[in-house]
Amino acid sequence: MTGETDRYCGSPVAGSSDTARAFGAEVSVGMEGRSLFFVLGRGGPPDPAVRAAGGQIVTRLPDPRRVLAVVPLDAYSGLSRHPAVALAGPVSIDAARFGSFAKLIGLDAAPQET
Repeated sequence: MTGETDRYCGSPVAGSSDTARAFGAEVSVGMEGRSLFFVLGRGGPPDPAVRAAGGQIVTRLPDPRRVLAVVPLDAYSGLSRHPAVALAGPVSIDAARFGSFAKLIGLDAAPQET
């Protein structure tokens, strides 16, 4: 974004606006690494689409079409456009903590690799 104005904060340096500085924040969006995503399958479990994106199911919700998966960030666009996926979006929660919570309350069914 060099030379462009951050359209949300009016700063020429993304994540370094007066608003961000006032709150002591630095905003950045990286496209490397892996992140937690909520994935809703279209008509069935989204497992094949998640695997095709290089991801892994970490938690199954009561509806088998709904899962939380860890997926490479750079694969998000392809995952969200996969024909077997109705919806895919990032989740802002620590995957390990959520997994522990899900096991505690009985939401987690261990994923079966096929």
